[in-house]
Amino acid sequence: MDHSYFSGKKILLTGATGDLGSSLAKNLTSLKAELVLTARSGSKLEALVNSLPDGAKITVVPADLARRNEVETLADQAIARIGHIDILINNAGLGYFALLEEADEEKIRHLFEVNTFAPLTLISRLTPHMAKRGGGRIINIVSSAGRVPIPTVGVYGGSKSALAVMTNTMRLELEPKNIDILNIYPGTVNDSFERNALRENERLGLCPTADCGESEASTAEKILTAATGEAGEVWLERTGKWMALAAIAWPNMVDNKLKHLRDKAITISDSEKPKKLRRWRLLQVESSLACNLKCIMCPWVDERKNLQQRGHMEQSTWETLVPYLPEVRSVDFTGGGEPLLQRRLFDWIDQAKNNGCDVGFLTNGLLFNKEVAKKVLNAGVNWIGFSVDGADKETYDFIRQGSDFEIICRNIRYLTESRVDSQPLTMINFVIMQSNYHQLEKIVHLAHELGVNQVNFKQCDVIRGEHGKQYGLFGSQETKKIKQLKKALDKANRIARKLGVKTTSFSFVPEEQSVCDQDPRDSIFIRFDGSVSPCINLAIGGPSSFLGKDIIFPHVSYGNVSDQDLLTLWESERCRLYRGRFSQRVKTHDAALARADFGHDIIKLKEAFQEAIKAMPVPPEGCKTCHYLYDI
Repeated sequence: MDHSYFSGKKILLTGATGDLGSSLAKNLTSLKAELVLTARSGSKLEALVNSLPDGAKITVVPADLARRNEVETLADQAIARIGHIDILINNAGLGYFALLEEADEEKIRHLFEVNTFAPLTLISRLTPHMAKRGGGRIINIVSSAGRVPIPTVGVYGGSKSALAVMTNTMRLELEPKNIDILNIYPGTVNDSFERNALRENERLGLCPTADCGESEASTAEKILTAATGEAGEVWLERTGKWMALAAIAWPNMVDNKLKHLRDKAITISDSEKPKKLRRWRLLQVESSLACNLKCIMCPWVDERKNLQQRGHMEQSTWETLVPYLPEVRSVDFTGGGEPLLQRRLFDWIDQAKNNGCDVGFLTNGLLFNKEVAKKVLNAGVNWIGFSVDGADKETYDFIRQGSDFEIICRNIRYLTESRVDSQPLTMINFVIMQSNYHQLEKIVHLAHELGVNQVNFKQCDVIRGEHGKQYGLFGSQETKKIKQLKKALDKANRIARKLGVKTTSFSFVPEEQSVCDQDPRDSIFIRFDGSVSPCINLAIGGPSSFLGKDIIFPHVSYGNVSDQDLLTLWESERCRLYRGRFSQRVKTHDAALARADFGHDIIKLKEAFQEAIKAMPVPPEGCKTCHYLYDI
């Protein structure tokens, strides 16, 4: 990029508060441009300005691009407030996912107002002004969907195609006035576009390429680099350009290539629809760190000393999260304690369910009586886990001190015998230790007798100080003992399959993953006191152990919801570092495997996986010495 090109330029940027728009704004301010930023929401514009460097030359003009009078006022205000406009960037765009037969005429007209007529109005309003000053530049963010028949995006593609065709003609007409027009095709972008799109029947956007969604930051840089070049059309994605050309030369071939998307659009199941559109896959809310048991392997013993609020999340903390529930697919009310000690738990569950979230929690089960079982069923809880680390009274009561095996079994039956259609999903978490590994088969049989759907075999993999230490049965290398444990676990899994009980398990030796199951790319952990972290393990630092070696585990916090709203913390530098690093790791890992030539050779396949692991960037702070990342 020519870093001097934008310096001192006065630029009007539409759609400034979307993910791509805000990335463009941040890049342009760093390049010393003077900006007029516009979007429909004044509060979001204000938040964007506050995130930009002090001293940046920024003017905001809120405008609804669906209203012609506001578009005209926007152009006039931009000139009036900063003197002139050198560059117009028509970045704003609204998606609409619908089969054409179900598309609503009013929505079609609305879409064309935003995507086609608003940019044309701004161009017609600003070009006379640019011509008087001796020239200017217009940059339109268009789409290959206007050239390729992608199912469910025909209306959107049509609106962008109309803009591209008309402004290509304008380019020739305005060339004598020294006004350049560039139509930039960015390809698919992993940003807020799909979340904000209009849709019929909760349809998802369908991507025609295998790699669907480059980061908005990377795309913004590429757009601005292209924007300094010659007038004309610029394609940032080779696949999109190839398909656009092929749609003209070999239309039948392109149709055949896209038929699988058509079939998916027609047959998509209800379970795939709305929740995939949400920002967060998981919000893990520590409803309580307090606990009514004293389990021998619990790592959080010291954390419970001198607790504020007795270790319970306060209502005011929960209320900071409520506005974001419509953007959350699933809420897990489990942290380091017992959720049923939180007296507001079922009120919060109701709020999450009313906002379309899946909900669940892990309990030790001692407080899970008939009344609680009724509440779980009435609330529509999607899943519930019971921590049961022994398959008989002697073993269980020794490990989970303060509880009672017979009471727990009775309480689980209260739920499983009252369920309809096996809802909620009911699970047992079984932490394998020296004192109970001989009961792997027995816990499977117990789960079957209790009507439990699934057994999750776990390791004692979280350690703080001496708490939890020496209980894990994993190691840095496979030993004779580990081989015996693997055989025993494999046998328990086989028995479970015969009984119709699902199981999940782990590795006894480290196998580095590109990202752990917590996956900070689309999940977040909120402690009982409102502090926000990538996961529970990083939320509480201190002395620990990694593969038998003593370490100091870091405390990683994005901030606290009592000080800043959740979305601001999500967009914080530290959070973006964790999200970005794991995105890089996944992308690098998958790309390395895609390049590998291993045919049907198992040895070469293993070598390819090792090379893919080596190719990944290092994990962020804490994760490199976390058992979670190694599937333990």
